[in-house]
Amino acid sequence: MAASWSLSHTLGEKEKTFYWRIDSRGNIFIKRKFRKDIFSRIDKISCNNLDRLQGFMQDREWKDLANNAAKLYMGTEKNGIGKFMYSLRPEVPYAQLSSQLAAIFYRSEVWEWNRKKRGMKFLLLPGGWQEKTTQYYRNSLISERKLPEPESQGCFISDFFKNSLQQENELKKLQELKRRQEPLQKTIQEEPVQKIVQAKLSTFFGS
Repeated sequence: MAASWSLSHTLGEKEKTFYWRIDSRGNIFIKRKFRKDIFSRIDKISCNNLDRLQGFMQDREWKDLANNAAKLYMGTEKNGIGKFMYSLRPEVPYAQLSSQLAAIFYRSEVWEWNRKKRGMKFLLLPGGWQEKTTQYYRNSLISERKLPEPESQGCFISDFFKNSLQQENELKKLQELKRRQEPLQKTIQEEPVQKIVQAKLSTFFGS
């Protein structure tokens, strides 16, 4: 499968955009940008860890998102998806990928969501997570027509303004050309009138 990024956003009160993709082995890659970072960060969640996550959801009971950064770091976060991710890899940024995964799995119809922006809970639905997620990914690329990736958006915006500037310059040239042509057109229009006046004056004065 081509390594194309699909644009999405998280489900919480403060929606955060991110890019993601899934490869043929079931590994999910998530590209996100932190506020203080210049470049985007890419994280890989292995198919093995994703299988473990689905196993954690297997009892078909509602699970809290539970990915508060401070609580994860202090070890006081309640049981839930984020805390389980932290047990797979004890890194807060990795555990907070649960927000992006929750959005992906909800839209892939792998998980159900309680529709709350705060106190978010998720429930595992029947069916294979990998097949559903892969199909959703493909459908997203088709509907998006492969939107520009974060790094290429600068080039896209640059080209947009470049084209706009060119159009503006062309418009100015046309306006300048029109301005120069106006006296000439006025002269052409006035010449026949001047000749008629001169002819009448000549006849009147007999010259």
